[in-house]
Amino acid sequence: MGEKSHANEYGSIDNELEEPDEQETGFTRTQKLTLLSVSFVSFANFVSFSIMAPFFPVAASNKGASDTVIGLIFGLTALLMFLSSPILGKFLPHIGAKTMYLAGVFICGSCDIIFGFLDRLPDTTQFTAFCFVVRSIEAFGAAAATTASFAIIAQTFPNNLAAVFGFLEIFQGLGFIIGPPLGGYLYSVGGYTLPFVVLGGCAILIALCNILILPPLTDGGKPESGSILQLLRIPSTTVTGACVLASAIALTFMEPTLAKHLQKYNIDETEVGLMFLASAGTYTISSVFWGWITDKKNIPKLLMIFGNIGAAAACLYLGPSPLLTTENTGLWMVILALALLGLSVGCLLVPTFHDMITTAKWYGMPDNYGTYGVVSGVYTSLYALGSFVGPTIGGALDQSYGFGWACTVLAAIYLFAAFVLILFCLWEYQCGKGRRLSPYRKAQMVVIWL
Repeated sequence: MGEKSHANEYGSIDNELEEPDEQETGFTRTQKLTLLSVSFVSFANFVSFSIMAPFFPVAASNKGASDTVIGLIFGLTALLMFLSSPILGKFLPHIGAKTMYLAGVFICGSCDIIFGFLDRLPDTTQFTAFCFVVRSIEAFGAAAATTASFAIIAQTFPNNLAAVFGFLEIFQGLGFIIGPPLGGYLYSVGGYTLPFVVLGGCAILIALCNILILPPLTDGGKPESGSILQLLRIPSTTVTGACVLASAIALTFMEPTLAKHLQKYNIDETEVGLMFLASAGTYTISSVFWGWITDKKNIPKLLMIFGNIGAAAACLYLGPSPLLTTENTGLWMVILALALLGLSVGCLLVPTFHDMITTAKWYGMPDNYGTYGVVSGVYTSLYALGSFVGPTIGGALDQSYGFGWACTVLAAIYLFAAFVLILFCLWEYQCGKGRRLSPYRKAQMVVIWL
């Protein structure tokens, strides 16, 4: 009898043949400790990214730094994470997931503390140079911690990967939400140094505690690096990777543009900050649901299609797009569009890591830290690239063509991504081209048919 493919219609693979059903008795002690550790670190990392926003531009300007230099200081972390994450993922099995993870957290905490004293440097050149140096080192630490954490999650939660990933998105979202008001408050209380010292001290404390809390992490085999080229040759990696990039762009393109767009509604700075919560809040709250539905129904590609379509609709009404008949919309429409954008980006982003991991294993890559490392590295790199490109193209399009056309261009990108995803799913499901079954997978299929 012929060999039957169990590929899901819209997802990359069906996990039923590869892994046993998850036990309904709950997480093990090791899983609970791992989830606790990674959650706190994710929260601290994203607070670190956002805590500078309320006060650093003014403080740096007072030191003589230009707006361009300040923007580069903010964007440098994402750019260097994009460059370093794949390399760190490649060597993760040899360094050790726990070692890389804790070292990255410790580096970030130490750099935060050092950054808090840079305002005491006497002139602009020294201040600017050390800002770039310290942020570069911190970016390397953040890339190490993030890449290792994703690999740890993939190894520890093989049957709940998307749900756990969605759960972590809550802590990351809370970090982005809490970071700016916390930074502003600490700055008002203790000046430039206090926010960085508090944040860095907490990060180092978390790293020290995790030496004892985080269980030993090993896949039991000889350390073996995964192949980045093998991963990138998989057709689905390109398609899913583009969705990761698009998600990061959607979450960051409004940073330099939305506040200016909202000026016509005559709202103050506090209300502008609350507007950002409309997208960040719905994204954070919905992440767990998107993770659960991904694990339950195994339809990552279908969710990505809906996420792209939803993000396109949100951008069209957020502008609003000049292509729409309604050019002047009320503030309520902006709020609804931001909420839809956050909901759609959650639907688009949360299934991606699950899809990249399971697709890599489908195409014959081993189920070990070597594979998890390279997938985590590529994923982190793409997300960091999107975080760098988003504000850059958002600001450039807004300056050249206005906010409405900037949102229209982004909507076109998401509609194109949805179209490509649909074509890819039809090709993958109907033709089955490009699939390479491992001997173990083939043996399972033979047993099922017999």
